[in-house]
Amino acid sequence: MSETPPPRSAVPQLLLDLVTNPLDPGYAAAARRRGTGPRPRGTRSAAAAVLAIGCLVIGFVLVTAYERTHRGAPEAKKVHDRLVSRVRTAQHDSENLAAQAAADEARLEALRAQSLPQSGSLARDLDAASLAAGLTKVTGPGLTVTLSDPKAATSTPAAGRAGSVPIGATTTLTDRDVRSVVNELWRDGAEAIAVNGVRLTPTSAIRFAGEAVLVDFQPITSPYRIQAIGDRDELAVTFAQSDVASRYQTLKGAQGIGFHFGDSGSLTLPAGSPTTLRYARGGTR
Repeated sequence: MSETPPPRSAVPQLLLDLVTNPLDPGYAAAARRRGTGPRPRGTRSAAAAVLAIGCLVIGFVLVTAYERTHRGAPEAKKVHDRLVSRVRTAQHDSENLAAQAAADEARLEALRAQSLPQSGSLARDLDAASLAAGLTKVTGPGLTVTLSDPKAATSTPAAGRAGSVPIGATTTLTDRDVRSVVNELWRDGAEAIAVNGVRLTPTSAIRFAGEAVLVDFQPITSPYRIQAIGDRDELAVTFAQSDVASRYQTLKGAQGIGFHFGDSGSLTLPAGSPTTLRYARGGTR
């Protein structure tokens, strides 16, 4: 009985092709269509020319921008220096005029004291009127209230009177806050009040322009220091019990504003600016 020989182990044709010819036929066909010769010289020259032109254009733009920037920088600095010089000159002139006005006021007081009897009723009435008008420098006990914006509300310095927080920054406190404290102190019995060194008179105005608080057209900045002369015990107790103090104590915890007050045995407030008198005149028919 004859036996059938076992079949020979055959390697699949696909594996043989992968070993003997690893490149895909499509690559060979594409190479034949493209050709095996070198690329034309004109194509490489054109690409190099375009690249060179692009580099030249970019270099020209950068050089022009650099030249214009550095050419305009000295002129801008000159303008800035001139403005700073003008501001400083104006501030110096203002200080000189203020000193001259104070000296004139002192001479006027001396002449008035020589002309009027010190014990007469006219001198007493004139002193009382000057005090009420805020035209006399005063010293006495009283209360100091300080309001200030949160520290995160500002970042850059700016000009202003007696403050550390810039005007040009985003502010939390406005003229209404300063007015509310001032009006409460008047209500509590204050005899004289000054805000950041600016004495209040019967015709004083506290306004808000842009982001600056103006007291009689003089800009002041945070912190706002409000000084009031009067009976310090009565001022401290009455102000502490007022709705104004309660509101700012709440804002101090909720928004982080600065608010504190305390009595003082001696405060000195400057004289206010003289008031220009205006008289009514009867009309003619």
